[in-house]
Amino acid sequence: MLRRTFRRVSSAADLLRPSTLFRTLAHVDQVADTTRELAAAVEALNVRTTQLLTIYQSDTEHRDDLQTLGERLDAERIGAHVARAVAAAPLHIDPFPHVVVEDWLPEDTYRTMIGALPASVFFADRENRRQQLPVPFPLAPAYSQAVWRFVAQDIVGDMLHRALNDKFRAPVRDYMRSFCPGLPDDLDLEMHPSDGRVLLRRPGYVIEPHRDPKWGFVTGLVYLAREGDNEAYGTQLYRVRGDGEAPSGKPFYVDAGRCELVKSVPFRANTLLAFLNSAGAHGASIPADAKPANLERYVYQFRLGPDSRAIKRLLTLMPPDRRELWAGTKADKADYLS
Repeated sequence: MLRRTFRRVSSAADLLRPSTLFRTLAHVDQVADTTRELAAAVEALNVRTTQLLTIYQSDTEHRDDLQTLGERLDAERIGAHVARAVAAAPLHIDPFPHVVVEDWLPEDTYRTMIGALPASVFFADRENRRQQLPVPFPLAPAYSQAVWRFVAQDIVGDMLHRALNDKFRAPVRDYMRSFCPGLPDDLDLEMHPSDGRVLLRRPGYVIEPHRDPKWGFVTGLVYLAREGDNEAYGTQLYRVRGDGEAPSGKPFYVDAGRCELVKSVPFRANTLLAFLNSAGAHGASIPADAKPANLERYVYQFRLGPDSRAIKRLLTLMPPDRRELWAGTKADKADYLS
């Protein structure tokens, strides 16, 4: 009996030796890491299983809708509506050139677009309050894919692209001349769409006042309000005291203490906000205690900017001190493609 007791005491003492203790702790950490990795893998598998089941159910439910989609998405009718709506919307200058276009799509087209939004589970691969899906979607039901491909390529990529180029042609050229005085009249400044994505925002989401990357001359936000959504938590537009040019081509966050709220654009169904990314700042937030707790806000965001050839030409026309402020991914890419 004394021998057994001695062995137990010796074993306990051995555990207290630094080398033994550190090996034990390392083993515990390894087990904990493996458990976390396993839990994450199980969660990812659950998400993917739910996504695939949702695709199957949606494809069954929308089989007939998919067959008649071409009849309902009449490009000529939709294009004429978009052109009229954007042309009729006043161009506001304060705090920077922007338009708020209400009823920018025919009502039935807007309902089709909302009805084809992928379920929230398709956004579940990212952090909960900053989820997004590029369009075309990497994974989604066939009906969602077809409708949103039309939205991105035909409505935004063609109809809205032309309407917003007409609307912002003079402000864009004036903006470029403010730091590129030698800008020739014949330089092609046509803006092309990029970065189209559906954003999902939930309670607790905050993006501080900022300006977007410089080469996205115009930012577009399409509010995807569903039936029953209220108009709270849209976009805030700010005037900035002591404003100046962004220090680089990257997103530029502005000290909130320098920002003066000029306008809050409501989260209103079938509304488009488009603005020149030239001055001031914009931001958005949803309080963490917003009701209901499962509140969701969907927005389609895109940018319009010059192509690589125009970027390269603009860089050669800028004074050297200004050219440095426009450095960034798109400028580097334009140089690479030259």
